[in-house]
Amino acid sequence: MSPSNVRYHALDSMRATMMLMGIYLHVVVGYSGDGHWPYIDPHPTSVLNFTLGIIHSFRMPAFFVMAGFFGALLWNTRGPAGFLSNRIHRILWPFILFWSILFPTMAAIVISIERGPSQVIPSLFSTAILKRLHPLHLWFLEYLLLLYAVGALVAWCSQWFPQWFMPRIHAAYRWGLQRSYAPALFALFSWPPLAWMHGNLKDCDGFKPELPILIAYIPPFAFGWLLYSNRDLLDRFKRHIWTYFGLAIPAFLVYGLVPGGPHPFIKAAGNVLLCWFNIFVCTGLFLKYCSNPSPRGRYMSDSSYWLYIMHMPVVVGLQVACLPIPIPALAKIPLVLAISVALLVVSYDLLVRPTWIGALLNGRRYPRRLPQLPHPALSAAQTDPL
Repeated sequence: MSPSNVRYHALDSMRATMMLMGIYLHVVVGYSGDGHWPYIDPHPTSVLNFTLGIIHSFRMPAFFVMAGFFGALLWNTRGPAGFLSNRIHRILWPFILFWSILFPTMAAIVISIERGPSQVIPSLFSTAILKRLHPLHLWFLEYLLLLYAVGALVAWCSQWFPQWFMPRIHAAYRWGLQRSYAPALFALFSWPPLAWMHGNLKDCDGFKPELPILIAYIPPFAFGWLLYSNRDLLDRFKRHIWTYFGLAIPAFLVYGLVPGGPHPFIKAAGNVLLCWFNIFVCTGLFLKYCSNPSPRGRYMSDSSYWLYIMHMPVVVGLQVACLPIPIPALAKIPLVLAISVALLVVSYDLLVRPTWIGALLNGRRYPRRLPQLPHPALSAAQTDPL
């Protein structure tokens, strides 16, 4: 089987999981009493706040590791022109299309929450809205495009590098990856930009690319890009999984307890160690348990792009709708999460998977998988779900 026809089921599932974890993150942050989210519950709970710190520390770096791996796969199997065409169709156009839908939708929701429904139309058509333009949770697509541009530029220029240069880069990478202390070794490359951001991965403030954020994601992206050329070492991630998991605990304590203001270098060290230990743990677990083809795993991977892109108005709408329900915030979290995912999966199966939207997000149309409602004219013998 040629490299272009190989499907890396484990890494595909890991990439999808990192995206779907963002839905959990945004449901919980609305009930945490802190964070940047359109809805903050008036009766929050801090019980799950530790999960926010853990997820935030490694989710996007792990996602960019997978993005680098699959970017290198595209570059090596389809060439520069195929790489460019694929990234435009699968990243740029969805970014433009869905942002143009989501931004006014979320602006209307936020205005309705803050000022009342009567102010939505006047506010949307005022010049003040232009000052609040923001990529929302789709910021990752903007930085993904920038990282792909950097990766493609380096790969294209590599033909003029000295013949000894790239072999030595790969030799050093292979040497580092095979060390038992590999997570700490690669964490060194992530440490300076995290210290620059006072120990925490900074949230995006707008459309203007922020150099600290971009630099922070270059090491994991480059790690993934190089991993494709050294994919014979993938089994290495299955080693030391539980040792790395154990070492992530003290790293989390350093990251969580050390204040970033007076001690940015120490807090950043805890952050990057937690990040890279978790990247190695997650990669190892997915390679160990999710490498075989699975219809459910493939469906999850295919649907994750749509679920993450469209979850924001669904989650915020449900959080607002659940406000009058007399149950604690800790009980609302699984309720909002379950209903949000269910609605998003149904919308994916009905409106996306077999349509041009599915072709845009998944590269092709796929048949629906969820049971379809029987047509009234069908007899009982013809109503078995597909």
